Amino acid sequence: MSRRAEAALGTRPGVDDLVSRFREFPCGAAVKANDQLEPALASSCGAIFVLRANGLELGPVVHRIHLARKLAVVHLDLVDGLAADLTGVRWLVRCGADAIISSHGQAVRAIRAEGVVAIQRLLCVNLVGVELGLQAAARSEPDIVELLPGAILPEVADLVMSRLTVPLLAGGFIHDADAARGVLEAGALAVTTSQPALWGPWS
Repeated sequence: MSRRAEAALGTRPGVDDLVSRFREFPCGAAVKANDQLEPALASSCGAIFVLRANGLELGPVVHRIHLARKLAVVHLDLVDGLAADLTGVRWLVRCGADAIISSHGQAVRAIRAEGVVAIQRLLCVNLVGVELGLQAAARSEPDIVELLPGAILPEVADLVMSRLTVPLLAGGFIHDADAARGVLEAGALAVTTSQPALWGPWS
């Protein structure tokens, strides 16, 4: 079955759940420090993005996220003690991660092979970077793409949205509700942000 057909039918395990959480509230809480976890657990966000962690201490963090009835999304490349390879992926799966982020195509393919939602992060500093990122995503076939910095999406939406067959998240330099709404109107499923002011209903 093609990736486009998979996306249309929602056959990838876990993808539908994550997408439905974002449709309920279009924001993922990006946690970079221990003191951010508690506010994220109490937030309106249905998914918490763990962007900094110690690999040996990650299991209890994921457990707390699940106790709060939220999904745990972990950035493989940023977890101390883990490499962006099959062993690192399997460690995160063992810790209970519901979805795993990586910028590396090989890791994205390994994540998919382990049956976990694979999110490929595209770091795009210019139009060439956007093009190269889209080509990389086409090769690795993630379940979801995350564009950084997400604030550029309204400027590059015509280029990006026509090339994707999977949901798009936008993160980075989205500091207020107006910026978040602009990104959503440009086609993003949700924003990911470390700004606690965006973790609750937007005024």
